[in-house]
Amino acid sequence: MHVAAVLEMGDLAHGALAPLVRIHSQCLKGDVFHSLRCDCRAQLDLALHMIAEEDRSLLIYEHQEGRGIGLLNKLRAYELPDEGADAMGGQRAPGLRVRSAQL
Repeated sequence: MHVAAVLEMGDLAHGALAPLVRIHSQCLKGDVFHSLRCDCRAQLDLALHMIAEEDRSLLIYEHQEGRGIGLLNKLRAYELPDEGADAMGGQRAPGLRVRSAQL
């Protein structure tokens, strides 16, 4: 895992419950350009709102585009749903390993 940023809120070492943790894979199209073809920005926004409401939380922003498949392969996979494949099927079609989303 290549971590680009880790944001910590509160004292993570102390507390009765585990802190809220979000692991988010970088998504240039969604996080920056608000692409309508993925829900990455919506997932990040929801996580940030939940983090803001907690006393203790951690955001790990992974520097690996598209859950590890890379930007170019992610863009290529976008063409496949237009041809009838679902979004995850489109990412699997090029033979790429896709990790499940984490919220």
